[in-house]
Amino acid sequence: MPKKWLAAAGMLAVIALPAPAHAASPMRAEAATALAVRLGDTRTGGIYVDAAGRTVVTVTDPATAQSVRDAGGVAQVVEHSLTELRSATTRLDTSARIPGTSWGVDPSTNRVTVEMDSTVTGAKLDQLLAVTASLGDVVTVDRIPGTLTTTAAFTSGGQGIQNKNQTLKCSLGFNVRNTAGAKSFLTAGHCSKDVSAWYKAADGTYLGTRNAISFPGDDYAVVTYRNADVSGYGTVWVNGAEKQISSSRYPVDGESVARAGTTSTDLVGAVLLTSATVNYQEGQVTGLIKTSLCAEFGDSGGPLFHGEVALGIASGANGADQSCSTGVNERRSYYQPVQEVLDRTGLKVF
Repeated sequence: MPKKWLAAAGMLAVIALPAPAHAASPMRAEAATALAVRLGDTRTGGIYVDAAGRTVVTVTDPATAQSVRDAGGVAQVVEHSLTELRSATTRLDTSARIPGTSWGVDPSTNRVTVEMDSTVTGAKLDQLLAVTASLGDVVTVDRIPGTLTTTAAFTSGGQGIQNKNQTLKCSLGFNVRNTAGAKSFLTAGHCSKDVSAWYKAADGTYLGTRNAISFPGDDYAVVTYRNADVSGYGTVWVNGAEKQISSSRYPVDGESVARAGTTSTDLVGAVLLTSATVNYQEGQVTGLIKTSLCAEFGDSGGPLFHGEVALGIASGANGADQSCSTGVNERRSYYQPVQEVLDRTGLKVF
């Protein structure tokens, strides 16, 4: 188990949680999520997928644990409820809006995980530690290398897109369509903040025009296809071949995920947090998916997925100016949940 810096104590210590109780036939993630919702935030600490691939429902008392087992689930008794954990993230959201920091609830450790990049020093570090110390042992603080930034590339499904002058390069996330069948694609909002028209990076073909954007706060943009000769297909481009995408959902802590981007090698990793706050220089973005994957400049907007299921759109990473061809320890990348965008816009992947 990795060591965590306990913010309240200011020292390295290992957080040990009771092992989850086994179930004969563990329930699927969707059923475990629904069960946790029914139990309520005061009796659960969230769900996660463990190393054995089981979905674990964390609970705050033995009686609730038994109700989970009676329903066919895997239960783990923990100290802090989601109500406590989310109260801590709310405090951080309002009192520690420091560029280069991120945080979110980690059900696998039953703590709020706070990370800071190499730029958080001096007065900024003092401010962050003052807030986290006031929250006690519900929070852990770690240092990550490099600088936490969005991953749009300025000059100098995963395929490259660019502005007309070729001074900005990002990645196409997922193709989507509305109830009438009209097609659009999703990319990162920070890419489209100052860009309306988008072109294919490979050959300069005009693709379409942005018609919706949210950044900061969220990080997504919807671009409607306008070129009659270009049609979006329900696939992502992975390792030189098309991969079908057929559905979408919210992610689960601990599940295996893959990502693709126009700049770096396609990789497979894991979800570390399902609702992380990230403080970029441009502003705060909440509700992002945090993963163990690395990413480079130009990968912004690219797809995060599990099998044929769309999960996220690339937003940012630490160390984006460094090579990302293999798994790298202490690298992180963050993604706007696709399902949130679809629910808000009425679009669907296909």
